Amino acid sequence: MLAFLLTISFLLHALSLWIIILLYLRLAKVKEIEKQQQQMTEEMEQTFSAYLLEWKEENERFLAELAAILPNRTQTDHSPPKDSAEPQAEGNETTATSEETETEALPSYFPNIDEIKDVVDIRQRPASFAAARVRQLYEQGKTAEEIAKILKKGKTEVELLLKFRQK
Repeated sequence: MLAFLLTISFLLHALSLWIIILLYLRLAKVKEIEKQQQQMTEEMEQTFSAYLLEWKEENERFLAELAAILPNRTQTDHSPPKDSAEPQAEGNETTATSEETETEALPSYFPNIDEIKDVVDIRQRPASFAAARVRQLYEQGKTAEEIAKILKKGKTEVELLLKFRQK
């Protein structure tokens, strides 16, 4: 009986030693992965800091070039008013002259800035016009996709308009 218990004890010790070795190997793998993660984190931080430094230098260079191109504009923006006791009408004239100096200080790639006019078309056609146009094109034999392309609308919008007109 003693031999049997010694054999069982020996097998259990061997099994526990094998489990301890496996756990140690897994722990070593986890530590290695943790080191790799730490290295990757450091590399990412260095990459980001280098990128931000380059970005900062580029912004400073851009601001320096902008200041060199528009020196008069920065001076007119920061200059204090000369006489605050003058009437309001004369104050309006000084703002007009400062606007003129700003347009004169613009670089050459704005050749005719005063001639450019903004045009905004706020007219909207009623929805019934779009529905009538959809029905007209459908009666001509156009498909919903073709009508959508012609009217520059969505296919589902055209299909809905056609369904509403059929009822």
